[in-house]
Amino acid sequence: MVRPESGVSDGLLEPKTYQRSEGLWRRSKTRLTALVCVVAAVILALVVGLYFGLRNRSASSSSSSSSGPPPTTVEATLAGPPPPSNFQPIQPSFVSFAIEFIFFPNYAGTASSPNTFSDTLLDNIGNITGTKPYVRVGGNTQDLAIYSAQLPTPTQALFVSSPLDSHFADISIGPSFFEGFANWPGVQFIYGLNLNNATNSATGWDSLIATVEVACQALTGKLLFWEYGNEPDAYPRPESTWNDSSYADSWKNGTDAIQSQLSSSCSSMASGDAFGFVGPSLLGTTRLPPVGIFQAGYNSQGYVKEYTLHHYMDNAAMDQVSLQGTLMNHSNVIDKLSWIQQEISSLNNPPLINPDAAPETTLPFSLDEANSILQGNLAPSGTLDVFGSALWTVDYMLYCASIGLSRVHMQQGSGFLYNSWEPVGNGGDWTMGTKAPYYGNIAVATMMGNITENVPRIVEIDLSSSGVGDFASAYAAYINSNTLARVAVIDLHQYNATQSDSSNANGRGSTNYTFSVPSSLSSQIVEGASVTVQRLQAAGSDVLSGITFDGWSYDYSLDEGRPVRLNNVTTGEAVKVTGGKFTVQLAWSEAVVMSFV
Repeated sequence: MVRPESGVSDGLLEPKTYQRSEGLWRRSKTRLTALVCVVAAVILALVVGLYFGLRNRSASSSSSSSSGPPPTTVEATLAGPPPPSNFQPIQPSFVSFAIEFIFFPNYAGTASSPNTFSDTLLDNIGNITGTKPYVRVGGNTQDLAIYSAQLPTPTQALFVSSPLDSHFADISIGPSFFEGFANWPGVQFIYGLNLNNATNSATGWDSLIATVEVACQALTGKLLFWEYGNEPDAYPRPESTWNDSSYADSWKNGTDAIQSQLSSSCSSMASGDAFGFVGPSLLGTTRLPPVGIFQAGYNSQGYVKEYTLHHYMDNAAMDQVSLQGTLMNHSNVIDKLSWIQQEISSLNNPPLINPDAAPETTLPFSLDEANSILQGNLAPSGTLDVFGSALWTVDYMLYCASIGLSRVHMQQGSGFLYNSWEPVGNGGDWTMGTKAPYYGNIAVATMMGNITENVPRIVEIDLSSSGVGDFASAYAAYINSNTLARVAVIDLHQYNATQSDSSNANGRGSTNYTFSVPSSLSSQIVEGASVTVQRLQAAGSDVLSGITFDGWSYDYSLDEGRPVRLNNVTTGEAVKVTGGKFTVQLAWSEAVVMSFV
């Protein structure tokens, strides 16, 4: 943990809440007093009581909406299967994660102390999709990490704190850092290497080569791809020395050296399908635009096997953010992902990237780092870590799938407010446990189904003419080209359960979503057909706990993250196709996945 007298941390890190800004992780200066701890314990006890006493909706109506206003109605027609495209298909590991580099030992543990809680949560998703999530180990701190063969702990970090700036200044990793890669059987990894220091100093270059030697041995049979550099467009370097051409040259020089070292240390990983990189891992397109760096020769060696960019919905240090306006808002999701959609189209146009040597096929495109709001400690309380964030996760990830992304890695790190889970507590600012966004991950995995058996194609269902505005979205999942497998509906009306405001002045609202079956699907979805319904639900968008998907809880206190069916949540719902239509009712701040096969 952080030593106040020196600012040096080692072993498994227990820092205060670090948040991302200008390539650094900032620390919240809030300290809990003993009185606050007592109050927090009382609140926790009340929340636990609410959690186990929560009575959710019956098959026909919800208790939350029964005392609210009459339900409104939304009508739409099911979307047909998406047209053929040159985009690469959704991957079995579509629901994946990214672990901030320095916190990887917290998430995975070491040989003597493996983190089985993290592995259980990864297993849960793998049991649904057929493949455990892929994990990218990287981030800003990968570009600070120097390998030290003599370091007795996984990490050692110097954290500098001042009234104007707080950040990691130096990070060392030792041999035991790599022990965690053996703790998650079946997981494939993307490993982030330090381009920033390697291009700045002899020490950084020597560390890069030494890291490759030890990392490849730990990752044999587990490596998906390497990543050389994190968000090089954010490096604080002058444009005269850091531009499309100089970056492309630096990347090629480094990746050639990495391959050379692999040939000596792990020869089986130095060529063919076993050798490759994701890239360019940019945070934006203003500086080092993707097409520009490819045209400058970035991938002239053919090492890039998968395009990847990074994406966040907003930055609380730069903009006003809110749960309803920023996250639970489908129009905002579309708007914020528009530049990603443009880059998908551009990078899937081989002649545009490299007119002289266009590749014969396009590459998969992923976000290997994504989540909701940067600098989340500056966002209003109850924005990133509540049930509304789980609903945003469902909308966000399904929309990503609908625009051609093959995989999305949701960023995690100790103390980050948008985490899907906290792998360890720190005795104060956060506690070990499953967090609200994880339930969104489970719902998305369910919508995808067993991808190893049937690769779905996701298409958005148009609700724009239904009058619901920004506060709902719907998607269809097709398998075997044109078989409708599932439909997801997300109600994004904010309903707060823990405080009185305009969202709950008249009780919890609800909406009847009625979908017409088009003639192209009438032979599959016949009159009287039964459609099963699985609900993602909680008492309101602002709650931290008491969340279930299809009646399952993944709370750590119940069975250390394994699914536990709660007997006070109604399951086994179904709706009937009648008159070529079917209707499902959702309370405000709720989502469903409906299955047809």
